Amino acid sequence: MDAPKVEPNRPVNLTPAEAEAQGRALVADLLARKPEPVTNTGVLRIRGADRVQREIQVKFQVSDSPGGVVTIYEALGTAGAEGWSKLTIVHTGRSASTYSLVENPGGSGGEKKVRELCGDATMIPFAGSDFWVADLGLEFLHWPKQLLLRREMRRSRPCDVLESTHPQPAAGYSRVVSWIDIESAGILHADAYDAHGNLLKQFDPTELQKVGSERQVREIEMRNRQTGSRSALEFYLGDVK
Repeated sequence: MDAPKVEPNRPVNLTPAEAEAQGRALVADLLARKPEPVTNTGVLRIRGADRVQREIQVKFQVSDSPGGVVTIYEALGTAGAEGWSKLTIVHTGRSASTYSLVENPGGSGGEKKVRELCGDATMIPFAGSDFWVADLGLEFLHWPKQLLLRREMRRSRPCDVLESTHPQPAAGYSRVVSWIDIESAGILHADAYDAHGNLLKQFDPTELQKVGSERQVREIEMRNRQTGSRSALEFYLGDVK
């Protein structure tokens, strides 16, 4: 991917106080947004570090409830042979999100494993993919330190570049740098760094599709730069089941 270019007439250098104030304001705006309710299906394509590839059918649902916005990811496996996973995320605005992960590794007839997750416990793979539970819940937006680094172009779109820093990075990510589309508030790219400050994973929406008058993400990709593994989540837009 080409290096981003600075958009003309956009501020590049911010004082530390400005960076912190604008970063907090940006995150507050992102967390206050409510997505449209949707139910969809798709496929999760996983290529492991051993280059072996597999596919998992998935269901995706977003709904509004009195307790907050509920997002559900359900990995259906292959005819029950590879087990299944169901992740339920409840977003409550600025408050910390709650996560419930139900797994049945043995497939149909096996024993279910139910876990309530929070904090660093969310930095675990979902359905054996490169997408961690924390990734799907955008957990980094709830970290206390948020800085607006600059504004620049990415994929021909003006973006806010946000740096989110983990307060105690013992495991998982130490910081995440994300390029957020100023118009749509969608994440166009994100770099996640490990506890030693080394690049660990990169996130990108790789394909967009026009649905009605809007462009929606059809596929998102997560690449692990340290292991060489890759996972892509493709949504069947316009083919809701």
